Amino acid sequence: MPDGAAMPLHAFEPGLEPAGARGFELDATALRLRRLAQRMADQAAPAAREAAEELLAAAEEAERALVERSRRIRQLENLSITDELTGLLNRRGFQEMLRRALADGERHGEEGLLLLCDLDHFKATNDSYGHLAGDSVLGAVAELLRRTTRRNDAVARLGGDEFAVLMPKTPVERAERLAAKLSAAVNGLFVPWGRKQIPVAASFGWESYGPNSRPDRLFFLADRKLYRCKRPQAPDIVGH
Repeated sequence: MPDGAAMPLHAFEPGLEPAGARGFELDATALRLRRLAQRMADQAAPAAREAAEELLAAAEEAERALVERSRRIRQLENLSITDELTGLLNRRGFQEMLRRALADGERHGEEGLLLLCDLDHFKATNDSYGHLAGDSVLGAVAELLRRTTRRNDAVARLGGDEFAVLMPKTPVERAERLAAKLSAAVNGLFVPWGRKQIPVAASFGWESYGPNSRPDRLFFLADRKLYRCKRPQAPDIVGH
């Protein structure tokens, strides 16, 4: 890995702020109830102490329920932005990450790069070896992109055999060198399948962005470059 693993998903979960804020408010309320119950238990007359202890137990139970509820909310929100097969961001999560990156670029004058990757002749792999082989290829490409991107990059599977990488806060010249290295790495990948080695061929297109860039235009330009380099012929399978 040149600069470490890709940023974990929780670092840019798009929908967490509202639910997280509500969770903090409820947690604070439960904590105040518990402290109040503790003071009552310490100071109350013996006849009232039992009721105060019951209140304390109820407050502690409420705290546990809130912790579990917050965990489930985070889990569900992660699922809503995560591709189930590869564990990468899905299209929704990536679009939110891109929106934030462009907003930062406009605010701070930052540059970056959007890279699109489309596997060539992927249907032929599915038709020849089955969808499990195709899933294995997708998983291998996802893992390679995850391992060879930097910690602050975002990697996504947009759907089917389409992937995307966002390189924020990166000067254009350096980002384009990194994109070229990713292209070479993916196109040098062989995925073992039984006694065979399935070669991966992929087309890449990328476009730099700056303070005035817009997501739809950025996708259009990167996608246009990608299809200009589409490979006309599928690579040969290695093995018997």
